Amino acid sequence: MSLTADLHCEIREVGGHWWPVATFEIGSVRHFRQALHGAGLADRGLPPDVSEVLRDRYDAQVTAYPREVCGATFITPQELPLLLNAALWLTADERERIPPHAYDEYAETDFIRAWHAFAQAHEANERAARLVVWMGL
Repeated sequence: MSLTADLHCEIREVGGHWWPVATFEIGSVRHFRQALHGAGLADRGLPPDVSEVLRDRYDAQVTAYPREVCGATFITPQELPLLLNAALWLTADERERIPPHAYDEYAETDFIRAWHAFAQAHEANERAARLVVWMGL
């Protein structure tokens, strides 16, 4: 059974409500989830003020597949750099087999850099940004 991820970027105008502006993909959801755990960013739940659009989408998936939806969390642009540690993306077995100088080839940190740049572009225009994530089996 494969793991999937719903990855959304939300922005908020000053004093406004959150609303989704982008959906992202990641190559290896299992490694991404592992990196979230290693960085202390996993399973924090949806933000209490998540946009209605994402709340409805999440609730619909939980209702339809209550045992398959897991790992809801959110990540701020300030936290995204924590996921750039390539070692977090590898299992203990992989870290034994792969030399440290090659870790970056196996981690998907390019995605993180792209998401970070996207979020920072919005924040530079006075729009708060964050990623809202949940996994599915």
